[in-house]
Amino acid sequence: MESLSQQKKYDYIIVGQGLAGTLLAHFLLVENKKILVVDQALPGATSTIAAGIVNPVTGRRIAKSWRFEALYDFAKKTYRDLEDLLGIRLWTDRNIVRALHNTFEENEWDRRGAYPEYEAFFEEKAELGNFEGKIKPAHAWGELRHCAQVSLPDLVKNYREKLIESGNFLEEVFEYQFIDFQQDGVVYKNFKAEKIIFCEGARATENPFFSYLPFVPTKGELLLVKIPGANFEKILKHHLFLVPLPGTYIDNISTTENEKAADIYWAGSTSRFEFDDPFPSEDHKSELLEKLENTLNFPFEILAHQAGIRPTVSDVRPFLGLHPEHGQLAIFNGLGTKGSSLGPFFAHQMAHFLLHKSHLDDEVNIRRFSKRGR
Repeated sequence: MESLSQQKKYDYIIVGQGLAGTLLAHFLLVENKKILVVDQALPGATSTIAAGIVNPVTGRRIAKSWRFEALYDFAKKTYRDLEDLLGIRLWTDRNIVRALHNTFEENEWDRRGAYPEYEAFFEEKAELGNFEGKIKPAHAWGELRHCAQVSLPDLVKNYREKLIESGNFLEEVFEYQFIDFQQDGVVYKNFKAEKIIFCEGARATENPFFSYLPFVPTKGELLLVKIPGANFEKILKHHLFLVPLPGTYIDNISTTENEKAADIYWAGSTSRFEFDDPFPSEDHKSELLEKLENTLNFPFEILAHQAGIRPTVSDVRPFLGLHPEHGQLAIFNGLGTKGSSLGPFFAHQMAHFLLHKSHLDDEVNIRRFSKRGR
């Protein structure tokens, strides 16, 4: 243990710099808090490969996403603020065109669209636009508005550069055995803080302090594809999601500048609860390729096959709160597949909980899993 004179003091240490850690760091820095973010890129991180879809109506039941109105408005404002801060584009409004594969789905779509609380999200008539003639036909089509695509890989990458530049970043794998609890805070190696907040994504299952929470990690895989001349502007949900991407998303792939400018799409994704490792697998690739061929009626080229482990949870609600025994430790995790819309609102709520002891929603507070929780 370092001597007191050698300890570097922070208000908060954040472990993990995916979407959750990035957004929490942002809101704490806005409040002029001194933070240290500890992270090292590991296989399986989903924020660096996520499509970033913001979708008001999801699933086979065609159900409105939980608390979507409040989440949408807050998310859009937050990402716009981050665009101004980082000098990049993050948020793109994109309608979603959804294939309805049978009469039941068509009737259910019409029934939902007649509800007053759904009316704002349903276009009266689906317009295929540039999809016309380039995708396989479906029984019927529906179209959603108030949707978006958020460039999460760009957010994480550029915010990391900002943290490094300001001296708020430590690149290493966090080692739990070096936590030392003290009455007035917590020490990690030679860093002292009021609290450590874990935003580790799926790695939380290895965290000895929070592994009791009911994480249900899922492995997802996707393809990055080039579809020359497609010019798709909307998001397509057919046999899979097909999402137009900004060129910066594929900076790690060997392509020409012209290829980066257009015609690159995110195609996915699979979802498996049982998996052996975080790496791309041939069976998932075959599954995705089959779905893509059943979706497109147009030539395409596979540029990359990627995989990640999502920090999904048993009740499909995020995890926020303090450890039931060690109040110096906190968690902000479990954003799952809807992290683009959930993340900003609950990162802000978590920041205000830490700073002002404000209320955490009961539906996301981890005390719902522990009688001793705070």
